[in-house]
Amino acid sequence: MGTPEIPLADLFQYDEIYWVPVDRGSNEIQLMSPTQTIDSSNQAQDSSSLPKENMSGREDANIPETIENSFDSEPTLDGESSQINVSISTPWVIIGHISELEKARLTLIFSAPPMLLSAKDWSIYEPKDDEPILSEFVKKAGAKKFIFLGQQPAVWQSDFHVTELVSLEGKSVYFFPRLISTLTDTEKSLKLVFWNALKSMI
Repeated sequence: MGTPEIPLADLFQYDEIYWVPVDRGSNEIQLMSPTQTIDSSNQAQDSSSLPKENMSGREDANIPETIENSFDSEPTLDGESSQINVSISTPWVIIGHISELEKARLTLIFSAPPMLLSAKDWSIYEPKDDEPILSEFVKKAGAKKFIFLGQQPAVWQSDFHVTELVSLEGKSVYFFPRLISTLTDTEKSLKLVFWNALKSMI
């Protein structure tokens, strides 16, 4: 013989992800219509909407409070904390894992004509693995000119146009897949591509 069918009202006894407490009597569940059950779960923020008799004499009587607190706090994604922490106050920003050698090379480049940027005009931001999507990052950050150098978080990779200057959220965004300090003398063409892109961003 096959397994007997389980009434929908009794499913909570077999699946612990249901919000209905497991020790609730099935006779209490059957007294409630499906509409009442849905209404009660939607109104869990108000503990007065829950039957008072189900609250007395139970060890887990604080469950409605837990539900209430979970509804009061807004859900957060991993990337949302990063969005809040993005604080860049300089007009130009270099995003990447920048070594001291790379920073020294960039300082020379930015201080040379026609750039002539001071130390207060640009800054370095090291990306984390849980960054928000690229458009959100650019929108939240205070900079106007974004230069992404080298390896970047996976969430951004598909949005980059390699060595192509683009406008995103009204801001200039440029992605160069290498660190400038790693370019050799035989890669003069790549150096020119980077330099010309910088001049077009001024």
